[in-house]
Amino acid sequence: MASLAVFDFDRTIVDADSDATIINRLREKKPPPEWESGNHDWTPYMSDVFEHAYSAGLHQDDILDSIGSMQPTPGMERLLTTLAAEGWDILLVTDANSVFVRHWLKVHGLEDSITSVITNRAFWQSGRLYIEPCMRQTACNRCPSNLCKSLALAQFCSTRPPYARIVYSGDGRNDYCPSTNLPPHSVVFPRRGYPLDDLIKKTLAAPTPQVKAKVVPWEHCDTIRKELFPEMID
Repeated sequence: MASLAVFDFDRTIVDADSDATIINRLREKKPPPEWESGNHDWTPYMSDVFEHAYSAGLHQDDILDSIGSMQPTPGMERLLTTLAAEGWDILLVTDANSVFVRHWLKVHGLEDSITSVITNRAFWQSGRLYIEPCMRQTACNRCPSNLCKSLALAQFCSTRPPYARIVYSGDGRNDYCPSTNLPPHSVVFPRRGYPLDDLIKKTLAAPTPQVKAKVVPWEHCDTIRKELFPEMID
């Protein structure tokens, strides 16, 4: 039976936030519209940002160059290639978008290591980037309507043979929901010092923790690799 490694993208695969990277690049030309903190859905805001980027003259090559230049988190490239070489399926579930994720993987030579990507659909049209929600869900009130990662993971697994093991790596608040739905024999890897790490610490201190999986915080991806492949010698 195969095993499955699930990863977030922003601040997990890459050591940055892809949307913030473009927003910061746009500020050099023309400040984008401000995010309203009370808004639960990020994707419509990014649609406005991409429209603003187009009108401000931030071209397709400018955007893709910025995305491609983002650095991986320490040890991530080795971790992904090791997982792929050992026969693991690798799933990316992210609130970024398909253009950003696919371009970054291509630039860094990691496309062939990834089994599947679940994210918001994006596409170019007449030089402007458009984005569409990954899903329109109302079943989970902890997650935005465009993506519940628990639902996405469950839907993905329903199309595959049963996995012997599932592990999950992430950093953000939207990684908490799937972390609570992992079975006890799974492992969740929260990036140390980020919101997911804080949320899991709080639930583990509660009388009835919502996270049943083993928890292994990480700063360098070697921590994840050594947890999954303890027999490997550096």
